[in-house]
Amino acid sequence: MHDAGRDNSLNVSPRPHDTGKPRIFYGWYMVAVAWVTFFLVNAVSIGIFFKPILEDEAFAWDRATLSLIYTLAMLLFALATPFLGRLIDRSGPKLVLFICLVAQTVSSVVYGLATVMWHVFTGRFFGEIKGLQASQVLINRWFVKKRGRAQGIASTGMPAGTLALSPLSQFLVLAWGWRTTMFFWAAITFVLLLPLTLLVRNRPEETDARPDGDIPDSAGGGRPRGLAVNVPVREYTTSPGKNLSEATRTGSFWLLSGAHFICGIGCGFMATHIVIFATDFGYSAMVGASLLSVQGGMNLVGLLVTGHISDRHIRSRVLALTHLVRSLSFVIAVVFIANGGGSLWMLYLAMVLFGFGWFTTSPLTSGCVGDYFGDLRMGTIIGVTLSAHTVGMALGAFAGGLTFELTGSYYRFFLVQGALEFLAAGLILAIRQPLKQ
Repeated sequence: MHDAGRDNSLNVSPRPHDTGKPRIFYGWYMVAVAWVTFFLVNAVSIGIFFKPILEDEAFAWDRATLSLIYTLAMLLFALATPFLGRLIDRSGPKLVLFICLVAQTVSSVVYGLATVMWHVFTGRFFGEIKGLQASQVLINRWFVKKRGRAQGIASTGMPAGTLALSPLSQFLVLAWGWRTTMFFWAAITFVLLLPLTLLVRNRPEETDARPDGDIPDSAGGGRPRGLAVNVPVREYTTSPGKNLSEATRTGSFWLLSGAHFICGIGCGFMATHIVIFATDFGYSAMVGASLLSVQGGMNLVGLLVTGHISDRHIRSRVLALTHLVRSLSFVIAVVFIANGGGSLWMLYLAMVLFGFGWFTTSPLTSGCVGDYFGDLRMGTIIGVTLSAHTVGMALGAFAGGLTFELTGSYYRFFLVQGALEFLAAGLILAIRQPLKQ
């Protein structure tokens, strides 16, 4: 039984059979597992492997063809995402995290053995089955008032992986070849994630805890001890929340999904084409990989800053800000191309701005889903918004390749996407705010 008089300002929970010694709230272990999961995803970044696959003697494809293969694989995954969400709602995030672990391992192995088109398609499809959706639902369940902070910290694993693993993968590709590098990351992913996933608990109630590890001042609720008086309290949900049918009848659902679709277009393009885009202007593949590292490094800042702010201000407005920053990045890329690509610092500046808002949109969007629609079908609803993002990524990857094949440049794509990101910010600002504060 919890000691209601214990000060909880350090976010610790009493041990079972209270020994008088506090322990770290178990929810932070969930954040750590999510962090490692996100970190390892970028070991096999599409941008790093796009050109080596394109140049492999086993294939004779142009950019549009390889982009189309990736597009079709992502579209198939988009159809599967809501079903994964429903599985999360029925069986819990832990089971789906195990499924994602196996899928990531199989993806790299299939890629390494690929000799024909359907092998690459299969590898890309399994590669899309990441632990993102399950991890975000897991953290939403474990945190309410500190949801933005927890999602932000966990999500820094994604840019940290880009920062650390993209140049490492590029080096390994140059040293070993892309196929051996794929096998290497398959083994590393399986060995590291298997024991960590075993630590996962689906809900705080499984450890006799409450969300955030906080103990209310009284049985009737109220502001948890240790929470600063100027921080708005997001109350524990008094109802289980909305199902998918009810959610789709709200404007908030469609505005979130529409903005996440636009976000996906930009992410799909950047992930697939940014490295080869740099080489088009005479820069080396390592310079191209360094752009991903800059993107990842700046995203660390973006995630921590926006995660912290979103617990203190309206979360959707923070999300809108990230789209405005992303729009600037595409505008600067347009200027870079117009100047003939001679100013490398402009390309790095574009990646700094895109990096700030890159993966930042994902935890903010999932946090908004938890805030607006509750826990009843959180996995399914997040799955649908992620489907919109995945469809956008598929479109961005293909449209980028097609734009280049038709015009010999990515100029028009950057120009259109800059306008779309601005539109996404407007969609988010139009969301009504139902939160109790």
